Amino acid sequence: MKNFLLARCVVAGVNCFAIETKVGRVKVNGVEQTNRTMISGGLAELTVKTYISALAKYLDFVVEYISCLLLFGSSSAGVDFEYILDKFFESLSVGGYSEDQVLAETCRRLNKRPVKRRTINVYRSALLMVFQVADKYEDAEVSLFGLDSGFEPFKFTRRVKLKGYEISRLESESFLAGCIRGSVSSRLVNQLPKYYRGSAKHFVGELRLNREDILRAIPLIKNLRDRCVITLLAAGGMRISECLQLLQRDIDTKKLKVFLRDPRDRLAVYYEMGLSVTQVNSLRWKGRSRPEVFMVEPFATMFWRYYAEYLVSKDYPIFDANGLWIAHEFVFCLQKGRTKGLPLCFGDEGLIRKSFKRLFEKVGVECVAPHDLRHCYVSFVANELETPQGKGEGVEKTSKIVGHVNPASTAVYDHFNQDELTGRAEEAYRNIGYHPEMLSE
Repeated sequence: MKNFLLARCVVAGVNCFAIETKVGRVKVNGVEQTNRTMISGGLAELTVKTYISALAKYLDFVVEYISCLLLFGSSSAGVDFEYILDKFFESLSVGGYSEDQVLAETCRRLNKRPVKRRTINVYRSALLMVFQVADKYEDAEVSLFGLDSGFEPFKFTRRVKLKGYEISRLESESFLAGCIRGSVSSRLVNQLPKYYRGSAKHFVGELRLNREDILRAIPLIKNLRDRCVITLLAAGGMRISECLQLLQRDIDTKKLKVFLRDPRDRLAVYYEMGLSVTQVNSLRWKGRSRPEVFMVEPFATMFWRYYAEYLVSKDYPIFDANGLWIAHEFVFCLQKGRTKGLPLCFGDEGLIRKSFKRLFEKVGVECVAPHDLRHCYVSFVANELETPQGKGEGVEKTSKIVGHVNPASTAVYDHFNQDELTGRAEEAYRNIGYHPEMLSE
């Protein structure tokens, strides 16, 4: 930190941190009371230290950001708490790659780089605890967190001042109204009535797209990029957004493995490629329990063959529309026009869906979308994949393979095959001799 340091102290018999300024070693007000509140609340010693450390970094950011505001000729008079807090969390997710000149300079001075999502959650929890303590002791002798720098301390919350009888009436008559006004403690929210409507019901019908249709459609694809996309979706059952956001480092050609990564865990990688903040924020991620993709045949072999051809073909652009070297690592890019070289995930998704639909219309399959490949994959792995125990891995194991946290999500993809069910029923009728006239018809 540039403006503060952590000093060891003991509060209520627990080793903690105090925050002091580097110049003059002046203690920041309110930190001891925050330590005491967290300890009395049962938080672990390591958690208390982590939260105080997060507070120190936040205060360090506040001082440096205001300094940069003055450096660039802006006034700090109109800067409020919400604005500073918003810029702080932007610095955690963007770092020095921000389009805000003041924020970028602040991050450069503090040597701040983008952090992972779970680290941001730690900062959020820490500051929430600190603000709650500051709010509780707002009218007490313990002053708010602030510095003797000529600036008034920030108001962490704006609470409506109510009289005692008004608070009592709100607590006894309307928890919801009290919560909206900000006069009722947050724990009373749990006493609000809850209405359970049941979970959403999904109709799991027949598959709209089967493996035979995919095998018939692949030879009709002339573009190697599109062949790679279709075979990869069919082999790995991933979402279309996950497929289009793949980087070259995610595909291991030696071990023949594909990995899916959360974009929010590698923000610095994208910014170093030259992506804007808007582009990075547009990257999607629904969550996945395991990063490695389980690939099935024959589509896996087809993908690796097409991928090797794709990397050395004209379908894999090296220069963009302006003749500049493409600096990003995205595997699938746009190939024509002004947007040549732009990652395909930033293109028009509607065009991708239309081309996919037209492709399968050529083999007699209508009303399909790229996500139907995922449905086909899950149904095959759950019911037809050859295993030592027989056919199919079942919903429980398939849920882990496709990365679902909840097996109920996988059950939605477990479609039935009408022709197969009819064949099994007819075979059963033959074996038991039941209703022979049905078979003759």
